[in-house]
Amino acid sequence: MGSPRPRRPWALHASPVAPGPAARLRRVEDRAAGQLRTATEQWFLARGTPHFIEGYRASEDVFTRALPLFSLVFVLEVLGAANLEWPWWQNLLALAGGFGVLFGGWAVVNRLRGRRALQRPDDVGVPELAAFVVVPALVPLVFGGQVGSALLTATANLVLLGLVYLVAGYALIPLTRWAFGQTIRQVGAVLGLFGRAMPLLLLFSIVLLFTTEVWQVATALDGLVFWAVVAFFVLIGLGFLLIRLPGEVGRLTREVDDDLVAEAADSPLADVAANLAPDCTAEPLSRRQRGNVLLVLLFSQAVQVLLVTVSVTAFFFVFGLVAVRPAVIAAWVGDLGAGELARWTWFGHTFVLTRALLHVAGLLGTLSGFYFTVYVITDATYREEFFDEILGQVRQTLAVRTLYLALLGRSSAPTPERT
Repeated sequence: MGSPRPRRPWALHASPVAPGPAARLRRVEDRAAGQLRTATEQWFLARGTPHFIEGYRASEDVFTRALPLFSLVFVLEVLGAANLEWPWWQNLLALAGGFGVLFGGWAVVNRLRGRRALQRPDDVGVPELAAFVVVPALVPLVFGGQVGSALLTATANLVLLGLVYLVAGYALIPLTRWAFGQTIRQVGAVLGLFGRAMPLLLLFSIVLLFTTEVWQVATALDGLVFWAVVAFFVLIGLGFLLIRLPGEVGRLTREVDDDLVAEAADSPLADVAANLAPDCTAEPLSRRQRGNVLLVLLFSQAVQVLLVTVSVTAFFFVFGLVAVRPAVIAAWVGDLGAGELARWTWFGHTFVLTRALLHVAGLLGTLSGFYFTVYVITDATYREEFFDEILGQVRQTLAVRTLYLALLGRSSAPTPERT
């Protein structure tokens, strides 16, 4: 009699079913492994690392799930066939023709993909995405020769595709929730850092608040120019973070094998980590997975900078509203005009909300956020009190990924690059 068949507690795929208790045991084990896989993938999503999920593809996991949104936009854009200068019956004909173009384009793509003419696509790929961009843009072009409207429609659809891929493909909503949660958990460390970094800056900024030239410069930054200045400082701050963070990602990937069992605590694989760890080796991250880790680290710090920027902006807004009277603002900005937006009386005092005050508060808040960004990059105490905690969370995610691949029976196979 041969030796008994060893248990395969984490086999992913069932063997051919054989009668008897052994087959039933294998089915139970495979079902448990499937449940662990699902729980682990949900855990990855909650931490903003969807690209750690094996087989994650944009066509299946992002664009196909966003098909209802694309369909709604696809149908609404038929309104681009209308023209307010036409009579109602001509617009009605144009709308009917527009729907014909949309559904005709849909049918052509379906037939090219081997589906029924008006079948709902079960896999959104390049042909469907190209049709989503091009076909609605043809509607205003065919009906009325509206070239500008056609270009605007195509551009808007391209932007929508990019936003959907970024938000859903990188789980930005769960990632933002996780980053805010980490900041709240470490609120004491963040406040301590804020207390060390900001007093001198606030003192200097309050002096700037009472400087005529600052009000004149901020007031002169009208409309898009103001937001371009804000975006400039935001991009420079992101650049400073992106210079520092890739080195952290490389260091984390080298440390992931240290203690998989301990790192997997409080994860879905905690109870099976000891069974999986002996045969595990950390696989190199793909390009998208490295980008996903980098995005997690970037968000964790960007959330802090955002909170600091909003807080300082609100402080200068309230302080300026109370301390800088309308007559003083009018004297400072002169012919530029303060741009009064609202006026009210409270406890016998008149308060005036002006565009100039909003611009000054926003500009000083943005400068403070930029200063805070540079400070957190160079401050060793910040790293010890807060950033090491974030790195520990990411290190745990990398460790769970290693165990997850072992669960799938992929511990020695390369991770494919997905699109």
